[in-house]
Amino acid sequence: MYSEKIRPKVEKMFNELRAKVDVIISETNSANEAASKIARIVSSETASRSKSILSDMLFDLNDALFETPFFSDAARKNKFREINLRQEILDKYQFATSTTVDFDEATNIVRTIKVAGVTALGVSAVGIGVVLIQGLSVSSLVAPIPIGILVVATLGVALADYLRSGANRNKNSFSEAVRAYLYETQQQFLNWFDEVERYFNRRTEEIKHTI
Repeated sequence: MYSEKIRPKVEKMFNELRAKVDVIISETNSANEAASKIARIVSSETASRSKSILSDMLFDLNDALFETPFFSDAARKNKFREINLRQEILDKYQFATSTTVDFDEATNIVRTIKVAGVTALGVSAVGIGVVLIQGLSVSSLVAPIPIGILVVATLGVALADYLRSGANRNKNSFSEAVRAYLYETQQQFLNWFDEVERYFNRRTEEIKHTI
């Protein structure tokens, strides 16, 4: 999958984000304020990077596709280009960079999903993102989900219990929750590109049957 190709760059990006997040935590006394700042910076950075990575990925996938025997026929290439799958994907996979997450509801939803044994792509963050933003039921979850929603929804899961707790609310426990959040977000970031690639391949097969 393309995620393996970009993994080193993604790891570097998240290492840089961890350093920025550590500064936010050390300089901010309010957990809610820190969470808001962290959500904004991580969401903004991942959304920005996802745009350029996605664009590169679609060019690479398209070039590889045209090297296959099926597209040795120039007429087929032209018909495929006319459909403009690249733009379809760019329109479909939007780049929302911020949203509001209800931490209590996030916790309840992710627990419900885990109990149900659902193991779909990034289901915790995807599920929370869709339910909280669009008001859908867990059973009606659909892709694609914007990177920004994944990022903020995952923060909702990571910090929900912390923000609801009492005695253990301190900077060390907050930092641990945020570290878990960044790890999960990094995985979701990579998973998101795998989902886009699967969509590209699925749509390609559908289109090939029409040209």
